[in-house]
Amino acid sequence: MPVPGDSEAGGPRAGTQAVERAIAILFCFSPDRPALGISEIARSVGLNVSTAHRLVKALVGAGLVEHDPTSERYRLGIGVAVLGHRALEQTGFHLAKPILAELAAATGESASLGIRRGHEVVVIERAASVQPLRFDHPTGAEIPMHASAMGKVLLAFSGVPMTEAAASLEELPRYTARTIDSHQALVTELEAIRTRGVAINREERYHGASGIAAPVLSPGGIARAAVGVQGPSLRLTAARLKELAPLLRRAADEVSARVFWE
Repeated sequence: MPVPGDSEAGGPRAGTQAVERAIAILFCFSPDRPALGISEIARSVGLNVSTAHRLVKALVGAGLVEHDPTSERYRLGIGVAVLGHRALEQTGFHLAKPILAELAAATGESASLGIRRGHEVVVIERAASVQPLRFDHPTGAEIPMHASAMGKVLLAFSGVPMTEAAASLEELPRYTARTIDSHQALVTELEAIRTRGVAINREERYHGASGIAAPVLSPGGIARAAVGVQGPSLRLTAARLKELAPLLRRAADEVSARVFWE
């Protein structure tokens, strides 16, 4: 997430730039890059090392970033988790946890709750399968919307025309032979999802993994989150996914009732 300009000029814009740069630094950490050196951070966000070091030092002081003195690398701090927990409680989606646990027990597969952030679905709650062979989305996982059941159902029930929903994703990277990689094909898929009320992912992101998801609808009928179940394709056959559809819709409705109505 590079940020524009690396000037040290004072004034209101300089203050805004400092905030933008600090945010960019926080977002340069990812599951694939959990720990970074100061040079890597500077390069990732387009800053010189001295500016990056000054900002990182401030983030460390706030508890948002942690420093490992042995490796001289940085990682996200516990303060980020505290803020995330507060945000989750304020949305009410933490109330979905027991519903996900029940869904995982009923289906025998892992269950997740995801929300949209930009072009991705972010997993904010989960319940793991007890099966030794399973497919989990860890909390905080970022999943491409066009290649996941949760992402597609969020698009289909976003409250905008399907062409607009599909166009909101500028690029559709191909991950497997089954990935939807054209906007017209995505529009067709979203229209089908609107009709049946659930989205299905048959190995569109990973070979051997499939899933199904239903929308968590607000009182206005807009999907604010999605409930999904994921697992190995050898268990989640087309027939099995069809059987699970009513369970997913019921679980999503229960989450909606707890978050928006109780």
